[in-house]
Amino acid sequence: MSNEDGSSRLEISNRNKELIREVFELEADGHKDAREIFKEEILGFLIQTDDGSFTLSSGERNDQSETLHSTFGARTEAFEKFVIPSKLLEKADTNNVIKVLDICSGIGYNVSALLDYLKDSDVEIEIDMVESSLETVATTLFIPDVCESHRYVKKAIETYLIERGCLHYNKVLSTIPDNVTINIHIGDARDFIKNCDDKEYDAVFLDPFSPAKSPELYTVDFFTRIKEFLTPTALILTYTAASPVRSAFVDAGLYVGEGPRFHRSGGTIASRTPDLIEVPLSFGDVKVISLSDVGIPFIDPFLTDDYLTIIERRQNQRRKSRCVTTFPSSNKLPRYLGLNPEDIEDEALCNKLNAYVQKMGFESINDERIINMLNIEPGLTSRDQILCLRENLRKLLKN
Repeated sequence: MSNEDGSSRLEISNRNKELIREVFELEADGHKDAREIFKEEILGFLIQTDDGSFTLSSGERNDQSETLHSTFGARTEAFEKFVIPSKLLEKADTNNVIKVLDICSGIGYNVSALLDYLKDSDVEIEIDMVESSLETVATTLFIPDVCESHRYVKKAIETYLIERGCLHYNKVLSTIPDNVTINIHIGDARDFIKNCDDKEYDAVFLDPFSPAKSPELYTVDFFTRIKEFLTPTALILTYTAASPVRSAFVDAGLYVGEGPRFHRSGGTIASRTPDLIEVPLSFGDVKVISLSDVGIPFIDPFLTDDYLTIIERRQNQRRKSRCVTTFPSSNKLPRYLGLNPEDIEDEALCNKLNAYVQKMGFESINDERIINMLNIEPGLTSRDQILCLRENLRKLLKN
């Protein structure tokens, strides 16, 4: 099944996967130099990022591909968006064990960064690396070393592949520290979380491809299940700030806030505990999520639906709700709700915005009823603001 197939998971390019499988076949036939034979060609798939670390490109979906990491710096992104804001260094001062779930581990940079971050802590570290693509994980063995901790990840991967019978020779010259346990899990992350009732995590790194490419890992149902495995002080960290993702966190019963920015791109942090959210969402983002069709989340009731089913379900919900139960997201309308039209210098834009709200029975974007709807109690968490505005809109449209 190709990456272009709407029912398949988005993974690395097919040619990259084919080469890895050829390595597997040669080692199975007794060729100890199989990795050396294909090394140069596999290295050709690597993209060097601005900090000297590497990433890979995905296969195509809708005629577009994505890289696994930011091209501004794959390893730097791991630190800035996942490891540092996880607060695990502080937890290591009081905990004997730190447990982390790394969803869509890719080539292991999040885990490597975490091990470096906690290297001076006297704590046991247990990490579950979950990745759908066996070939992506195997490609890690060909990536040039950027630090000792990444060699630990490579050793864990090589050991896993040997135990599974994919590889047959020990070539990674590294020894994983005694206080570190790295568990490799290959398969759909949804299946993993459906079958791990005994797990409890201090942090979850959520690092799939974008929501538009891998919606199955950003659904309300997926987050609801993950919530069951969080310690009271655990954080979920992801690089995306997409409205349907933040909306899904809220519908799953989690509190949300801004994640750290890396270059121009921000992320999202979610938690069971509101006090752990240090930076709330802007009120503009809250309005987009709660009042417009773009805030409708992805749904996957049984954690089994394919890409097209999940995408089409949300598209249908957006079409049905637009200008009926939600404001349209066109021209960034939600961000203008409540503003004085006279403050908008672009007359054509102002006319468009007013036309949208007039279709829903309001006079303008600063209709008194809209102003009253936006007038919510100060000091609410971002989650409670979203829930309050949703309810205010529902009551307003009902009347």
